Amino acid sequence: MKKHIAINITRLIAIAFVLLQLQILIMPPKAHAAGQLPNRYDRMSNAEAGVSATHVIGFGLTDVTTPIGSILIEFCANDAIPNTPCAVPAVFDILNSTFASQAGNTGFSIHANSTNNRLILTRFPIAPQAAVNQYQFDNVINPVPQGSHFIRLQTFSSTDATGTPIDEGGIAFAINTGVTIGAEVPPYLKLCVSVTIVGYDCSTANSFLMDLGEFSRNNAKSASAELVVATNAGSGYSVTMWGTTLTSGNNTIPALAAPTGSSPGTSQFGVNVRANSNPSIGVNPNGPGAGTVGGDYNIPNQFKFNNGDTIVSHTGVSDNLKLTMSYLVNISGSQAPGVYATTMTYICLANF
Repeated sequence: MKKHIAINITRLIAIAFVLLQLQILIMPPKAHAAGQLPNRYDRMSNAEAGVSATHVIGFGLTDVTTPIGSILIEFCANDAIPNTPCAVPAVFDILNSTFASQAGNTGFSIHANSTNNRLILTRFPIAPQAAVNQYQFDNVINPVPQGSHFIRLQTFSSTDATGTPIDEGGIAFAINTGVTIGAEVPPYLKLCVSVTIVGYDCSTANSFLMDLGEFSRNNAKSASAELVVATNAGSGYSVTMWGTTLTSGNNTIPALAAPTGSSPGTSQFGVNVRANSNPSIGVNPNGPGAGTVGGDYNIPNQFKFNNGDTIVSHTGVSDNLKLTMSYLVNISGSQAPGVYATTMTYICLANF
């Protein structure tokens, strides 16, 4: 009976040894696997090769419990796979960029071990916030040539991007040849004069005769015409008035040499560009444009005419400006009879 028991014990020990051997074979040591950084991106202000651009690099975190002391941002020309050989992109330089802003997990600065393509952000290791992280770098020199380029991202508990990474991920971005778009805005100068102009539309300027009828020494005669001016000349424009007073053969109606009010019974010829009540005629300058009316022609109820005077001018670009030219005529009892007429010419010069 004792012999039978000894045999059973021996068999049990052998079986246990076999099971122990199986455990060793099928249970390899557990290895650390870094988490994947979610929502990774690189927003560039300019994707042309070799130019200076702003890069805004963002990502989320998978592990929000392990303290983070550094972030590795590595630019490579071959792929976005961390911990594999990195081909340094030609020309690329982020080391000499400006670390403009940081959001989410902050408090980082540039580590001294950083290189032109391998930037280490460092801080005292602390537990991260569960936030979207965003880091902006200005004046980064983009890589060349055009095509696909890559960023490798890793977070570490160490302050110098050494040791086992906590989270990691990759970004692919494209460098392109810039598309040049060209167009020309031609210089323009717009001037039209007519008895009436619809809005600021010069195509409606088609009436050029004003008939004042018969003069009387008891009442003033008046008429008006409209003028529209505009230009994109950077230095502005000026409009001058040319012509003579009303004449009939050798007889003339004297022009007003200085701003003067209407005086029936006195021979007068003058112009202004304001709304008047004596006589009731005219409209003040209006429209989206700009201009400075010549001082002597900008006084309500005061009229003047001098050949070659500047009526309106401006020192910059101007949209449409409409002026109403009001003409005043009075005669004395001794004014010689006849048919009196004149032609007024307005000249606009742009200062390109």
